[in-house]
Amino acid sequence: MPPREERPTDRRRQVIAFIGILASFMVLLSLVSYSPSDQADGEVRAADLWKVVTPDETIAAKAERTQNWLGLLGAIVSNWLINSTIGYAILILPFFGMAWSWIYLRHIGPRRLLTMTNFAIIFALLFSTLNGTIRLISTEPLIAMEWSGAVGDFLAGILTKLIGVAGTIITLLGALVMTLTFALDLDLYKLLEQIKTATKRVVDWFGGKQAERADRREHELRRSSASSVEIKKHQDEPLPQPPPRPMESPPVLNVRPTPPIEPQRTPITPPITASDGEVELEINEQLQEEEINFDDREQVEIDEEIDYVPPSVELLEPARAAEQVDEQELKVNAELLRAKLADFGVAIESVSVTPGPVVTLYELVPATGVKISRIESLEDDIALALKAKGIRIIAPIPAKGTVGVEIPNHNPALVTIRSAINSAKFRESRAALPLALGKTISGEVFVDDLSRLPHLLIAGATGSGKSVGINTILTSMVYRLHPSDVKFVIIDPKKIELSLYGKLSKHYLAVSPDIDEEIVTNANNAVLMLKSVEYEMEKRYDRLAAAGVRSINDYNERVKSGRLHDTPEVKHRKLPYLIVIIDELADLMITAAREVEEPIARLAQLARAVGIHLVLATQRPSVDVITGVIKANFPARIAYQVASKIDSRTILDMNGAEQLLGNGDMLYLPPGSPKPIRIQNAFISTEELERIVQHIARQKGYSQPMQLPSVFEKKRSAGLSGDGDHDELFEEAARIIVRHQQGSVSLLQRRLKVGYSRAARLVDELEAAGIVGPFDGSKAREVLVESEAELEAILKSLR
Repeated sequence: MPPREERPTDRRRQVIAFIGILASFMVLLSLVSYSPSDQADGEVRAADLWKVVTPDETIAAKAERTQNWLGLLGAIVSNWLINSTIGYAILILPFFGMAWSWIYLRHIGPRRLLTMTNFAIIFALLFSTLNGTIRLISTEPLIAMEWSGAVGDFLAGILTKLIGVAGTIITLLGALVMTLTFALDLDLYKLLEQIKTATKRVVDWFGGKQAERADRREHELRRSSASSVEIKKHQDEPLPQPPPRPMESPPVLNVRPTPPIEPQRTPITPPITASDGEVELEINEQLQEEEINFDDREQVEIDEEIDYVPPSVELLEPARAAEQVDEQELKVNAELLRAKLADFGVAIESVSVTPGPVVTLYELVPATGVKISRIESLEDDIALALKAKGIRIIAPIPAKGTVGVEIPNHNPALVTIRSAINSAKFRESRAALPLALGKTISGEVFVDDLSRLPHLLIAGATGSGKSVGINTILTSMVYRLHPSDVKFVIIDPKKIELSLYGKLSKHYLAVSPDIDEEIVTNANNAVLMLKSVEYEMEKRYDRLAAAGVRSINDYNERVKSGRLHDTPEVKHRKLPYLIVIIDELADLMITAAREVEEPIARLAQLARAVGIHLVLATQRPSVDVITGVIKANFPARIAYQVASKIDSRTILDMNGAEQLLGNGDMLYLPPGSPKPIRIQNAFISTEELERIVQHIARQKGYSQPMQLPSVFEKKRSAGLSGDGDHDELFEEAARIIVRHQQGSVSLLQRRLKVGYSRAARLVDELEAAGIVGPFDGSKAREVLVESEAELEAILKSLR
């Protein structure tokens, strides 16, 4: 790791931050203890303060009379800050001084605090001006000058002369409301709805209280009437007969429990008598609670606000000094290139050079009558003459009448992730899912939008920079997008490449309730995860259809503006983008090709509109891994160095990737482009990635990760909603499977004495009912029901 002498040391940063916090706190004390009686003492010049230590009786007397907690200096400072600026609104100054000092100490990104500071300054100026207007229009001083300050009086005078008193007050009040609305991100429609709901609750509460008082009054009247009847009877009856009083009192006492509202509560929880009914109700409630909990988990995750501070570029290594390409080397290469082509009878009119960080582009203008195919056929001869590896010929360069020859530099430069992320092109990009891939051959930072692609297919041999490229993609989105805007589904069969992102589970990851892995490493779990994402896609399409929109951007815009209203079927909420990243597709295709290819193909074909995008990477770009179905739905491709021309044609449909240099040298083929773009991938080290992950993981995330819908619950709900047309041995087979905890076809054959076909159909029915898991090769199916009591509840619901 390079030294960091150019940055201020931590000790210096701590001292500066401590001084800032201390000074801000002292200013706060002086402002809080400000007294108008100190104003006369506050008019002492700061240059006269040194006279406190001299026998100057005037200064000493003023110092003794001052009431400010910080003495004469505090009186001077508070008097100037309050009366000469914006009045009491200046109290925001010490608070933001301490906040900025703390931000400087902790290396935290200041974007959020900067926004809050701007809103606070605007609000303070408006508040001061409003007080100045009140002072200006009042014949008698309603408020003191300390409420407006000199700045407030000055601005009030200008506005009243410009738009009058009424216009000034209306403008200031409207500006204050707008400032609060933008600062607190208030939704006026939702605020009115909340006020209406709260008002209704208050009215209902008062109505209930009045009804309770009426019941109590009626009860008292009945009790008093009953007492009067008792007294009358007691007077009429002779004294030797007291027993009838206790006999007649029960009817009076029985009247008293009837008025309370116990009978009105009974419909809320209907009594259950049958034990089967209790089990059925319990299971139904449990299933319903699981669905509600799932929706609530998503609702909490999206609607829950967290104080998230994005990572700073200070966490990344500074860009190293770029290796300047020697001009002499460029001239020599150009002359060698011209001479070698001339040896084979290819005349060149001119050569222009575009030096890049790793590769230099030589643009040739062929003479009239020279065929481009002749230049292309001399690729190996040019490489031999220049003693260079990885020469690539672009014939012709799109939109230019030239032929390009890419020649590697002898001293290549390192393209860092910081140089890409900290560039103006990346910061000013309006992409929904920005990708800072690296730098082009001309040294320009290349940024693209994953939502436009809409899916990305990556291939490259081992050590070519493929995993670093995936980390670059993830880091680009983490730096630009809030956790509520994007979620990642990461499948890493190699178990070590992307495991570090598991610490971001409560910030950026989406997980499936069917598996116990946050970063999926098991092939069977990967199948379940992909099917969960596929089910999520279907549910999102239902939401968009209910909202009457065609894309996730329109849907989220309507949710934000409050134009969508919840229904019993659909509760509208913000939908984050969902990025599915598979680091090694070949391993999954070898293990479960059919189960993996089907959800990938469906997602690639349909998921763009609902904000689900795929990034697939493999080190073996063969036709059995990148099948025709997958390849047809991935128009955007990235090819790192591959082993052969066949692999290059598989991923790019053309040669060229076999000539790359490795170490992040790649060809990027965007959708609709006839030729790929050569890019040097931005490099991010493991240490940088760890610092970014630690920075995010230390912050408080959401209460729990985003939960994808359960595939097993989908199958179980499908089974619950079926017509009950099962094999007559279905229930007996289910009991055998659960009792032995083994989802085996041969077990059913032996126990039920049936053939293989019928036993297999029984297992399929059990899978549809959510009792056993999906097919897992030669292994027995997983039994999803743990106890026979739970099984009986399921069978009861299926009848």
